[in-house]
Amino acid sequence: MQTRLPQSLLETGRGREANDILRRCVHCGFCNATCPTFRLTGNELEGPRGRIYILKGLLEGQPQSTRTLNRLDHCLGCRACETTCPSGVNYHRLADIGRESMSSSRLRPAWDRVRRRLLARFFDGSSLFRASVGFARSVSKLLPRALSRQLPGSGGTDWQAKEGTGSRRVLLHQGCVQPTLAPSINAAAARVLGRRGITARPAAGCCGALAYHLDDLDRARVQIRRNIDTWSPALATSEGLVVTASGCAAFLKDYGRLCQDDPDYKERGDKLSSLVRDAADFLEPVQHRSAEASPAVALHIPCTLKNALHGGLRLRQLLTDSGWRLVETADDGQCCGSAGAYSLLHRQTADRLRKDKLDQLESGAPERIVTANIGCRMHLASGTKVPVQHWIELWDELEAAHPTPP
Repeated sequence: MQTRLPQSLLETGRGREANDILRRCVHCGFCNATCPTFRLTGNELEGPRGRIYILKGLLEGQPQSTRTLNRLDHCLGCRACETTCPSGVNYHRLADIGRESMSSSRLRPAWDRVRRRLLARFFDGSSLFRASVGFARSVSKLLPRALSRQLPGSGGTDWQAKEGTGSRRVLLHQGCVQPTLAPSINAAAARVLGRRGITARPAAGCCGALAYHLDDLDRARVQIRRNIDTWSPALATSEGLVVTASGCAAFLKDYGRLCQDDPDYKERGDKLSSLVRDAADFLEPVQHRSAEASPAVALHIPCTLKNALHGGLRLRQLLTDSGWRLVETADDGQCCGSAGAYSLLHRQTADRLRKDKLDQLESGAPERIVTANIGCRMHLASGTKVPVQHWIELWDELEAAHPTPP
C-alpha cells in the first residue's frame, strides 16, 4: 500500500512503525474472513481491510467524519485478522497508533470523550467501583438474574496468606476489577503456586489497558510508568510477573513498544514485558488425577490468549494431559464480545457475539465453562446458567480434592 504520511509523523517511532505496517498490506482481504464484525455485517468498512484504509487516511491527515471513525471503534481488538494475514500486517499496533492520533487531535465528540474517561476511572479499581459492587451485592435479590449471577460472594479471599514455603518467588498481578469481582482467581493461583514451593507476592495496580483502550492515554501512560517503577525492584529477585488475566498479560507484554518514544522507560518496559508469565508456565501435567475427577468442561480460549500470547494450544494440552474431561464443542474461535469495555460501549454487538459463543460452548453439554480472562468470565457468565470460572480455580479445586500422593 502506498502511503503519504506527514514528515512530522515519520520522524517519530510510532510514525515509522505505522508506515511500515501500512506498506505491508496488499489488499487481499483474507483478514475479513476471520473478523467478527465483518462476519456479522458483511460491510467492508466493518472489516480490517476497510479499517486499514480509514487508519491510513487518518494518519495522512485526511478529513474523517464521526461516522467513519466509529468504524474503528467497532473493532473488538481480537486480532483474529492477524492470524490469516499472509503479509504479517500488525493490525492491532496500527489501530493503537490511530487511537493515539484520534486522542491527540480530539476528533471524538466531547460527550464520547467524557463517557470514556468516566468509565476508565470508575473501573480502575476505584473506591466508587468497590462500593458499587458492595451495594449491588446487598440488593442482589432485587437485580436481574443475569446481573446477580456475576456478583462475587461477600467473604472475599485473602490470597496473600497462601504463600509457598520454598525459596522461589514471583509477583502476582492483582489487576483493577479482578480483586473486587473475582478475588478467588488470584487466591487459587497463589495456592497452586504455593504447593510448588513458590511464594506469590502481590503486584498491585491496573496494567493500564482499560484506560488505553478507552483513549485516556495520559492516564494509561501514568499507570505504565508507575508499574515499571514499582514492580521492577521486586522483579529483580523474582522468577517473573504472573498474570491470570490474559487481557492484562497481552498489554503488559507490549510495555516496551508502548514506551518506544520514551527513552526513560523503553528499556525497562522491554525488561518487564519479558518477565510476564502465565500460571500455566509453572505447571506440569498432574498425571495422578483420573479423568473421572474432573467435571465435563468446555474450554473457552480468550482472543488475547490465542492471538496475542499464542498460549491457547498449550493450555488445552496441559489440561488434557492432566485428565480434564474437555468436551467437544462447535467453538469456531470467534470473539465472545467482551473485549474489555467493548461490551459496555457496543452492547448489541457484544450480546450477539456472546450468544453465538455460548451456543457453541454449550453444544457439548458441559457442566462448567472455563476461561482465562476476567472480562470473558464475567461476560459469558451473564448469558448462561452453566457455571463459568477461570481454569486456575478449577485446577486448584481438583488439586485440593485429589492431592498428589507423598
